[in-house]
Amino acid sequence: MADKIESMEARILHFLRENLDELSTIRQEESERLENVKKRASALLQELRTLAADIDRASKEYDRARAELMQYSKGGLLKEEKDAYKRASELMSERASLEERYRLLSQRKEDFAQDERSLERLISKSERMGNRLRMVMNLIELPDEIDEAKDIARNKEAMATAFQIAEREARFFARELHDGPTQTFSAVGLTLEMVRAHLERGEKVEAEVELDVSLKQLRNGLDEIRCLLFNLAPTGIEEGFEKPLERLSTQVRQTWKAEMAYVLTGNFTPLENNVRIGVFKTLHQAVLNAVRAGAKAVKVSLGCSRGMLRGRVVDNGKGFDVEQAKETAKERGSYGLINMQERVEMLGGKLLISSFPGKGSTLSFSIPLLSKKIKD
Repeated sequence: MADKIESMEARILHFLRENLDELSTIRQEESERLENVKKRASALLQELRTLAADIDRASKEYDRARAELMQYSKGGLLKEEKDAYKRASELMSERASLEERYRLLSQRKEDFAQDERSLERLISKSERMGNRLRMVMNLIELPDEIDEAKDIARNKEAMATAFQIAEREARFFARELHDGPTQTFSAVGLTLEMVRAHLERGEKVEAEVELDVSLKQLRNGLDEIRCLLFNLAPTGIEEGFEKPLERLSTQVRQTWKAEMAYVLTGNFTPLENNVRIGVFKTLHQAVLNAVRAGAKAVKVSLGCSRGMLRGRVVDNGKGFDVEQAKETAKERGSYGLINMQERVEMLGGKLLISSFPGKGSTLSFSIPLLSKKIKD
């Protein structure tokens, strides 16, 4: 048995090292791409500023040419009038050409911003993924002098859990966060660049409009960070489910204008903290899936009775085909539904999702309190 465990350890460590090397390569390549995109975006912004100045110059010269044209026309100076008309027409064409160029480059600026946000998300995810894989390797490579800890790490369950952690984090790395803080703050930077460009041209009203947009983006970014931190480490979970569920209800109401009610029954004190976090993250994912899909009312029930921990999330949304949604999510690299199921199964429980198009959705799970994962 010891030889088999040693062999399993070696295979797991080899798998993790290969993934770390691949992540390092990806991070290096994407960092270089990000730097290139930033340089091109910076050059583009400089060109936009130059164009803005040229547009302002052409507009002023056009206004002067128009004034001269009116003056010569009133004075009956036909030759001067003809020259002034020609000059005004040329300046009008020049200004139109510059404005069209400015419009096209502004569209390219948005493309660069999107590329930059995507690359920053990818690099950030690769760094988190690498940290988690290294954590798993450290758990496996415990020093020999820690005999008791090494014995625990070498049992089959620990090895299986290590594999599950690695696989789950690989899936997490593959998922796309659809409006992350990095994306929002990148947009703030670009908006502030436009504010500066407006101020340089003396366009105070336009600058104030863009500044209001940037303030709204900043608030949204801070809200996203708070939500992310709450999802990673729900505050108050050590004391039970009341505080985190109340905060989730507030988040749902403020962000999605939906209502989330919850009912708690039974004694949750015997639950280990890792079980509480796993259960809450399952509820959290189910609620967010519902409100993001348009549900306006969600009810959460959680209770302990007769040796079982049972949870249920019911919403009044538009519903969906469960199997089709799982397949579509895999194609997109999104594993929300699968993660909920795996999280419950890792706690020794079972999860069921019932939904039909047009009839809302119901998610339910049950976890035996006699499981090794839970203290009765």
